[in-house]
Amino acid sequence: MVINRPFPLDTPSVKSFRYTFYAALCVFMILVLLQPFGINEARGSSLVLNAALYALVTFVSTSINAFLLPWLFPMFYREEKWTVGKEFLHMCWHLVPITFGNWLLTHWLYGAPLNRHTLFSFMWITFVVGIFPLWLNVLLKQQRLLKKYQAGASRLDEQLNQPEPVSPTPLNLPAAIVFTSENGKEQLAVATENIRYVTSADNYVRILYIKDNQPVSHLIRNTLRKAEEALAGNPQFFRCHRTYIVNLKAIEHVSGNAQGYKLQLKDVAELIPVSRSLNARLSEVLTQPQIVI
Repeated sequence: MVINRPFPLDTPSVKSFRYTFYAALCVFMILVLLQPFGINEARGSSLVLNAALYALVTFVSTSINAFLLPWLFPMFYREEKWTVGKEFLHMCWHLVPITFGNWLLTHWLYGAPLNRHTLFSFMWITFVVGIFPLWLNVLLKQQRLLKKYQAGASRLDEQLNQPEPVSPTPLNLPAAIVFTSENGKEQLAVATENIRYVTSADNYVRILYIKDNQPVSHLIRNTLRKAEEALAGNPQFFRCHRTYIVNLKAIEHVSGNAQGYKLQLKDVAELIPVSRSLNARLSEVLTQPQIVI
């Protein structure tokens, strides 16, 4: 079903303020140019001022939602489980505080009564006007990103299938990587070529590697940053996501959906996500000459 398709979850950032500003600007322009709902009938105030106040309601309500909801419900706002349906519900929820804000503002500007009838009227108008553009926007964005990342993944797959270039200056890299716990009491030594990925797991890092031709997972209490330091100097390891470091030599296939690239590693069932901000860098490192070990 369409509603179950993966969709990128935009984390709160400065960019969020830019998007909400554009939404507020659209509200302002519609009210000034089209003058719907009798907005020009307020006494003792200008049309531009009233339109600016309604736009301000949109900006403040949407901004608060964008930052507050992921903080209040972190288990719901998880990108690996974010879908078209969840994105649409998230966008629809933005309309609720906007409705209440416009209801109160209209009472202040025009003296409209504060009762259930006017509230439901505002709710009806807001959702009728907003539902179709929101749904269309979500679907178009999902299709655009899906095509973009599928095409990019196909190009990366082609790069993987090309003969591996040989570095003119081979380096003597360690045959094994030693991961040490935070308190220094535990160590895990793994052959470099057997490591598939390292990921964060609360206060631990999880190392997935191959032992006796089987994938083995081991937890060590430390941070992913410390694990990255242990892997430093080995160009075959790449931090593809804020929670994952992968062995580039273990990549068998690259796929893509609306959330970005996914890496299929040799002997690993799960797909490893790639941060959208690192797509270009991943393509770059896959085309670079690999160090001969």
